[in-house]
Formats: sequence, structure tokens, C-alpha cells
Amino acid sequence: MSAQKFLLLRADIDRTLAQITAVVAEGRETLEKIDGSPTTLELRGIGSILHDFYTGIEQLLEHLAGELDGEIPVGADWHVQLLGRMTSEIESVRPAVLSSDLADALRPYLRFRHLFRNIYGIQLRWELCRGLATEMGNVWEKFHGEMEAFKDVLKSLHAGCS
Repeated sequence: MSAQKFLLLRADIDRTLAQITAVVAEGRETLEKIDGSPTTLELRGIGSILHDFYTGIEQLLEHLAGELDGEIPVGADWHVQLLGRMTSEIESVRPAVLSSDLADALRPYLRFRHLFRNIYGIQLRWELCRGLATEMGNVWEKFHGEMEAFKDVLKSLHAGCS
């Protein structure tokens, strides 16, 4: 991979991290405004935020797989394969992007995103959404930290290309 590609990839990571940070902040603010049981509109809003949170993360991982691994998993369970692949080092290509602990913490958001896309909003359950929304900030901090560390790896790989 060329030095320019590494720089572009790091910029893509930064841009996506900024966008997801805004989603997490919106989730925090929305959750704080809900007093007791949410209205249907508030519940749908939290569901949409949780959907956006994982979708942003997955799009970033998909981009990394395409650029660094040279391919994106295929098949009905490609989303699950992608998350698993990101925890593995690929010899002579890249180290693991995510820790196994972080992948485990992300799996409920992957499952929720699938649920959100396949049900009517009136079927959302507050208990599930509240738990995921409450934990989202912690999961985000861990993801953000691991992505910053991965950017450092990209920087060292870039130095090897110069």
C-alpha cells in the first residue's frame, strides 16, 4: 500500500470517528431527556441512534477490510464474519484491529441493528434500548481508543513505505 493510501485511510478513520462521536453525544442527550417511560417517538429515536452507532462502526470496519485485507466477507452472515475478522491478525498484512473483548461488547449492537431493520418501530422494547443506550458511551470509548491505537499502527506502516 502506498504512503498516500495510509494517509487517506487515517483521514477516513478520523472523519468516521468524529461522526460516530456526534451520534454517541446525541444518544446521551436523548437518554437524559427521557423521564420514566419514553414516548413512542423517543423510543424510535433511541432505536435509530443505536442503529446509526453500529452502522457507523461497521462501515469503518468494512472500509478497513476492503483497503487493508483486500476483500470484504460475503454471504448471509458477512456482518458477523467482518466483526470476527477484525479481531484477527492477518500475517504480513495487519495486526488485529479490535480486541476480542471489544468485539464481544459490539455484538449486542450488531444484533440490535439487525432487529431494528427487521421489525416495526412500535415493536421496540425500552428495556433493551435503554440498556444498550446506557452502555453505548463505554463501548464507544473503548472502540475509539482501539481505533486511535490502530491509527498509530498505520502510522508505523506508513513510515515503512516512505
